[in-house]
Amino acid sequence: MKLFYRTPLAMTFLAIFLLILNSCAKDNDLFDQYVLEPEEEVVEPDENVDGTDGENEETNGEGEENPDEGTDPDGGTNPDQDNPFDGVDFDTPDNPENTNRIEGSYTPTSMADITDPNNANLKAIISESFECNGCTFAAEQTIEPAGGVISGSNIDLNGAYIENTYKQAFAPSVTFSEVYTASRVSAETFGAISNDGQDDTAAIDAMINNVQLAVGAENGSYIKNRPTNYRRSGTLDWNMFGSVVKVTSAANFNTGQVSVDAVFDITNLSPTIYNGEFDGTDTYGRLFYLHGQNHFVFHNLYVHDFYASSTYRAVAFRFSINASSSGFKYGEFSNCVIDRIVAQGDGNYNNAPAGISKAWWYSVSGINYGDPFQVVHKNNVVTNIIGDDAEAFYAIQGGGSLDHNSSFTFDNEDYRYCTRRAIKACVSNVEIKNSYFEEIPESLFNSAQQMGTMIDFFSTQSSNLIQNIRVHDNVIRTVPGNDAHYYLLSMTEVNDAIITNNTFTMESTGNYGGVRLGSNTSSYNGALQNIQVTNNTFNNCYVNAMYQYRPVNNQPIDVDGNLFNFTASQGIDVGALRFSQNSGTQGYVNFTNNSINVDMGSPNGINGVIASNGVSVVGVTINNVDVAYSNGSSSRPFGYLRGSFDSSNSISNSSLVGANGTNAITVLGGSQSVQVVNSTDASGNPITVE
Repeated sequence: MKLFYRTPLAMTFLAIFLLILNSCAKDNDLFDQYVLEPEEEVVEPDENVDGTDGENEETNGEGEENPDEGTDPDGGTNPDQDNPFDGVDFDTPDNPENTNRIEGSYTPTSMADITDPNNANLKAIISESFECNGCTFAAEQTIEPAGGVISGSNIDLNGAYIENTYKQAFAPSVTFSEVYTASRVSAETFGAISNDGQDDTAAIDAMINNVQLAVGAENGSYIKNRPTNYRRSGTLDWNMFGSVVKVTSAANFNTGQVSVDAVFDITNLSPTIYNGEFDGTDTYGRLFYLHGQNHFVFHNLYVHDFYASSTYRAVAFRFSINASSSGFKYGEFSNCVIDRIVAQGDGNYNNAPAGISKAWWYSVSGINYGDPFQVVHKNNVVTNIIGDDAEAFYAIQGGGSLDHNSSFTFDNEDYRYCTRRAIKACVSNVEIKNSYFEEIPESLFNSAQQMGTMIDFFSTQSSNLIQNIRVHDNVIRTVPGNDAHYYLLSMTEVNDAIITNNTFTMESTGNYGGVRLGSNTSSYNGALQNIQVTNNTFNNCYVNAMYQYRPVNNQPIDVDGNLFNFTASQGIDVGALRFSQNSGTQGYVNFTNNSINVDMGSPNGINGVIASNGVSVVGVTINNVDVAYSNGSSSRPFGYLRGSFDSSNSISNSSLVGANGTNAITVLGGSQSVQVVNSTDASGNPITVE
């Protein structure tokens, strides 16, 4: 696929901020002032749990800076992105063989002709028009579309085989007595004319409602300017064959209500749709809404330029999954490109529906605990999901136990330039692997109040924790040349998470950690249980415990075997492990077998292993940690704590290179009785507390 990303040019607000920040001494109050005013995390309406539109449910705001500044829908990175299908040759769609005998041909001109038993096993060339309401065709005819139109309802094809000539044979209003399965049929069979600039909604509807195997005209173009609710059962296999379905400026959709009028609203029917394109032409914002399926597959699709005004939401693919009632088993997105799903915002990041934009939105209820489902996203590319509250992927379980085996898997995904988050997962059993995530460029940044963590895990059920989170072998980073606008990965209200073998990268070390533990939101407890952060590489970022941070039963968080590299900073006081709270007591971390490299050519404010903003640190075990400085050293090379650091904490078997171990730890408040054993600098001097 050919993808092109425009490099962001301007650094406005953040550049001014950094100039001010870097001009201040490293011991100034910026550590207190900017770390961390408690922010809120928006939880979108779970519209499907109770069947309502959900406009009145909890929306926890992240602040309201610049209330008059809306999201610029033209602020994306590449509005002229190449079509990834240009130059692609799709295989000729498979088509079942015609097993009907053809013993001759004729041209029917009436219902009497097409139903005459004497015409069984003949080819019927449909060049004339007639009505056949409630009729039964003569047995096992072969139907050759030739521009005539058969109209009527409840037509029994009686074993007919329909050839696909990309000409019309049936009226778009026609209905068959049962879904046709013998061959692939195109929308042209029901009156569409590819590339003619006319609305093909009725013909597309007839195709989906009447046939199981559908096909598009090779590289053809269809227009669908009206919403449709599809209610039949069974399956649909639609090979689009490189064709595109467009919404144009002549569209007739309800834009005055939040969540109605999807282009394709599908209930019960299980679709497999592939090898095609859906183009919203920046005209309309809601593409698919699926509910009640047994399964779905979307493969090799290019979905782009869907736009919603401030009165409704922009959602490319929306799902309501109630597995206990629908028997839902499997969903898949593979090899798709989704670009520019844009919702016009008003600058208020809590003002639904304005600015709500999603590539995928899953609302889960009715878990079937004995028969789990699986949703798989693999080899997809997502760019430019833009709005005040915009995310590539959002999933929420609205009720019931979170202890189940239904799962979401992401493999080899590439998500960039989502103005709030790449992934927001409020569900259990999520695995993210072998994928690439990149934050928004400066051209899309308005203020920190718009941001959510790029990959964000949290439960919306205060008494229940989401479970079984696995994030491994990914690259998660800011845009090259741009400083971080927020955190890279967050967890709160989570049990059993393993974050391993990832690379977290920021251009320079600042206010935001690579991995955030807990929340800054008072509506969350910061509950964390069985959490492991292991064998990752952190470039210019760190592990950050937040205001709301409560390891369950004081069970330590494991931060083990990681590599921390610091080469550039913004002058904020941090360590590889940072506690942001400025009062109270926090801790309970096993910080073991980690290596920290600090190049002092730039880092101002890097304090080695641990930093706290005033909280009393307890229950932290630092063991077998190596800290190495080059090009100079920090005055607090092992740690800087503004609160106490008492004997419940320990440092053992650790080393300090390129800096003096004497007074390497500064503790400003309360007890300084941390136990330090067998930990020295390169000259053999013990690491001590100042």
